[in-house]
Amino acid sequence: MENRIGTAGIAMVTIELDNEFIWHAMGDKYKTPKSTSMGTYGTHRGLTRILDALDEWGVKATFFIPGVAVEKYSEKIMEIDKRGHEIALHGYAHENFHDLTEKEQRMKIRKGKQGLEDLIGKEVRGFRLPEGECTWETMRILREEGIGYDSSLFDQDLPYLTDEKLVEIPMRWELQDFPYFAYGPGFPVGEPRIACYDEVLDNWLRELKAAYELKLCYVIKFDPQTIGSPGRMFLFEQILRELKEKNMWIATGSELEKYVREAKMV
Repeated sequence: MENRIGTAGIAMVTIELDNEFIWHAMGDKYKTPKSTSMGTYGTHRGLTRILDALDEWGVKATFFIPGVAVEKYSEKIMEIDKRGHEIALHGYAHENFHDLTEKEQRMKIRKGKQGLEDLIGKEVRGFRLPEGECTWETMRILREEGIGYDSSLFDQDLPYLTDEKLVEIPMRWELQDFPYFAYGPGFPVGEPRIACYDEVLDNWLRELKAAYELKLCYVIKFDPQTIGSPGRMFLFEQILRELKEKNMWIATGSELEKYVREAKMV
């Protein structure tokens, strides 16, 4: 993979447009106006800021979106597509795939994928698990349902081809905004304080520096409801600035899948 990476490493900027569905999936106690509003803030306010920043820095991102969002936020999804970003699948209603039977998993993947494809008129190649686990059958089902790459696991620093012939683009917990900033009634367990912005940025920049120097794949994940507030957008923009200044290959999931398959990496 070194020929394409050159001396700069790879980066994949990913956005999870979870809307209110991430909260509703946690149980009935979160299906309330207050919890719902935390998710819809990202949809109606944070998303626009993110899209504008991506335009400003000339970065194309991969948006992982629950299939059910097509029913409520079709215009938002079409705007993301119109601006040239990739649309990928994030479950159907942000369900925990570990709790589903093989038949139920297949139905959720198929329904969500078809809904997104019908809306944007393009093939959906990518998938990322919603928060939660999966089963040993999940990756095989994804491949059988036409998914080409997944970005859910934690076992490598570079994309690779799995036994199921999926391209896996590994991620990291510390390169996600939700664990640092999400806060709700009883979430997270123990309800620690929301993280200091500067300390979070320091974590992200240290990992970026290491990926750059070691020619690895830097996969960072943002959710508009947690990063899209006025005071946090500087974190997002600083990451984009560093990626551009380091001249890293900022790829979409489909671009990484294509490269891995052509390079026949294992």
